[in-house]
Amino acid sequence: MAAPAPARALQLWLEYLQVGRGLSPHTVSSYGRDGRDFLAGKSTIPHTRQAVERWLAGQPKAHPRSVARRLSALRQFYAFAVQKTWLTDNPALDIPLPRQPQSLPKALSDDEITRLLKAPVGATPATIRLRVMLLLLYVCGLRVSELTGLTLHDVQQAEGPWLRVTGKGQKTRAVPLGPVVQEVLEQYLTQGRPRLKGASGPWLLPGPTGKRALTRVRVFQVVRAAGMSVGVKVAPHHLRHTFATHLLEHQADLRAVQLMLGHASLNTTQIYTRLTTGHLQQALQQHHPLARGFGKGRKV
Repeated sequence: MAAPAPARALQLWLEYLQVGRGLSPHTVSSYGRDGRDFLAGKSTIPHTRQAVERWLAGQPKAHPRSVARRLSALRQFYAFAVQKTWLTDNPALDIPLPRQPQSLPKALSDDEITRLLKAPVGATPATIRLRVMLLLLYVCGLRVSELTGLTLHDVQQAEGPWLRVTGKGQKTRAVPLGPVVQEVLEQYLTQGRPRLKGASGPWLLPGPTGKRALTRVRVFQVVRAAGMSVGVKVAPHHLRHTFATHLLEHQADLRAVQLMLGHASLNTTQIYTRLTTGHLQQALQQHHPLARGFGKGRKV
């Protein structure tokens, strides 16, 4: 089958990612930018490894994760082209991904999270909404895209209060709601949300018109402002990391944490076990008799 023009091929691929693969609009948008940049000015689809490597080398210097995303985008685009029989092989497949730095996510301390959760003061609709946002991010460990994607129908009752969350790849999971979240969520649904602009829409956190949910950018701005008001530097994803870290510090089952976070692999969740090392060392120094000086001068 003859390959279509590059622009048309890109359009078909992006439609496949969104409809066939169920990727989030954010991911599809990122891949689309990479694909358009790679195919810009081309009359046919480049199909050599050298063409891919030249394009990658010509990109502005970026974090290894950005480079990996660009290469991943091209790998998937070429895989789609092979599937459609436009090409016979994937020239990006054998190009190695850059090594990723082993950076650990930042988790807030007990004192910081306590101060942050006390930041919303008052009973205005915006204040009640902020309180709900902070609790859903911290107590339920939601991603920002999962938070903004919640609808009124996602707040359900099953064998106990739980929240239906749609995560990456459009996979749904049930996340339990604690009593504090239930109380604040009920207050929001009865006293806060009805007084917000856009309350006629289906979203749990509606945007001003109600046709779309509150944007990720707006959530970031609101959470950051709340942190600044109490002297805590924070972004929404820090609350998700704090959720996982605090659960593991208090001996939660790793598999249970994986399910609540919506991780496809337990390996992804295990990064949080490294975050708890300092917590365990501190516990040893504070509570073990030998660490406190017990037995000094004695043979052990």
